Amino acid sequence: MMKFGQARLKASGLPTNDYVSPHAVAGQLFLLLALTLCSNVSAQNKRNADYIRNSQPQLLTYQELMALGEQETVDPALAKKLNTLLTTPFINNEAYFAGTKPLRPDLKGLGPSLRLVEWNIERGISFDEIKLLLTDKQAFIAKVHSEAANNTNTEKANDEVLSAQMDVLQSADVLVLNELDWGMKRSGYRAVVKDLADALKMNWAYGVEFVEVDPKVLGTQSFANVENEAERKELDELFSTDKTRFLGLHGTAILSRYPLRDVKLVPFKYQAYDWYNGEKKYGSVEAGKRKGASLLFGETIVREVRRGGRTNLIATIDVPDLPGQQVTIVATHLENRTTPKGRVEEADELFDMIRPIRNPVIVAGDMNTTGEDGSVLSLKSAALKKINNPAFWATQGIKYATGVGLVMDIASFGFKRTKFQGDPTASGVPLLAANPEQGFFKDLNKDRFDDGTRIDFRGDAELSVNDREGTLGNSNERASKGFVTTFALPRTMGAVGKFRLDWIFVKGYLKEDSAAADSYRFAPGFARTMNEANQALNEPLSDHAAISVDLPITQPALPCSRK
Repeated sequence: MMKFGQARLKASGLPTNDYVSPHAVAGQLFLLLALTLCSNVSAQNKRNADYIRNSQPQLLTYQELMALGEQETVDPALAKKLNTLLTTPFINNEAYFAGTKPLRPDLKGLGPSLRLVEWNIERGISFDEIKLLLTDKQAFIAKVHSEAANNTNTEKANDEVLSAQMDVLQSADVLVLNELDWGMKRSGYRAVVKDLADALKMNWAYGVEFVEVDPKVLGTQSFANVENEAERKELDELFSTDKTRFLGLHGTAILSRYPLRDVKLVPFKYQAYDWYNGEKKYGSVEAGKRKGASLLFGETIVREVRRGGRTNLIATIDVPDLPGQQVTIVATHLENRTTPKGRVEEADELFDMIRPIRNPVIVAGDMNTTGEDGSVLSLKSAALKKINNPAFWATQGIKYATGVGLVMDIASFGFKRTKFQGDPTASGVPLLAANPEQGFFKDLNKDRFDDGTRIDFRGDAELSVNDREGTLGNSNERASKGFVTTFALPRTMGAVGKFRLDWIFVKGYLKEDSAAADSYRFAPGFARTMNEANQALNEPLSDHAAISVDLPITQPALPCSRK
């Protein structure tokens, strides 16, 4: 014991003699233990120091929001404050300091895994239902049964399917969420990310994508041109705003049971659409052409005057069992009001930004891969959505969109649109049936990170929830034809109007040899698309379905090396 104690003491650098009494050894070992504990505490304190407890940029006042809506060029102080808001993330790791730990679900064939869910939650309009889905399985299923009992025309998913999808959603250690409001009437003036993270006991980061300054959301829109008095009063009430609660923020979030470090908010340098000048110009031109009150109403609804643009929220989580011990999460949202080439330019910029990262990377978000020219006119029918009053919107807004929406649906018929909506990765036929989004996926597939790794495009039947192979099948659920779609227009004709817009891309340890067994560590698997959970109630929770992926932290048992 004395020799062993002396050896440990010598290794520790503490003074020793040739003979040390048992009492001295005990005292010195106690001191060594105390030093070790202090060292561990110091290391923990250092880690804690790396995790920002709570931080956010300064919010805008209502008067400042009014100025941003009315004046194209604002004073330098306000411009600086706006820029800070658009480039500084909100960060909150209170859940970590309260003791939250990752669940790390232990999955058959994969072992302990990081489960990630991506979901565009449509501003958080259905916040209460989304929270219920993510926190209380029995209560959500009971609500489904209650609604189904009063609506015999609605076919609902069975309890087994709902239960399985809720298990996936509730066990995810990372959530990437698009379209979250903060201080908007349409979502109850909630700080959606904060309220949801509090309910889930998760750490969170939030990045402002847009500051909403359209007259209708600010509560300054005049409807004096609406001749029908009852309609006019209903519109005034519908778009009235509580100026004391209005903050006008709309953005992207990462929720995580892992604490978040090195959080950044990086807007795209290339902005494919100007949501301020473009919307103002379009609105004024179109309003001059329109004479019917319902048409003017429709124009007002579809217009979205905003400050800001598409952005990337980036955070790092510590995963000690991985080589390098870190994973980078990139939450992105690509432009819808542009052409497929515009989205390729955004994707290329994003990849150039993350190329130097040597640890695993997960890129997730609404990529808006519609295959369509996203001009304002082509989006009129897609804009027919619940804003504040779904019934009023359905009866009044439809008058505006019927013409353009019908043209869009008819134009969308046929092999070309139907095929590529469900599978934007598919090969097209030049001149006859070109795939407008193919370049987006080709660029991602050929790009390489500085460490020689690449985005995992594999599709192994062994790593599929439905035994289907095919490009990106490990990370995004495939259907019998193409992928399981994640988005549907409010009005569809058959399969037309259903799109795969939401994606998860993973960079693990895969290099050129796809068959190498070690290339399956942190490789994506068992991707799911949870349309049934999203559509379970009479009103869908969002216009997008949630998607998920599982990533093995240790070397998985599956799949067998493919030769």
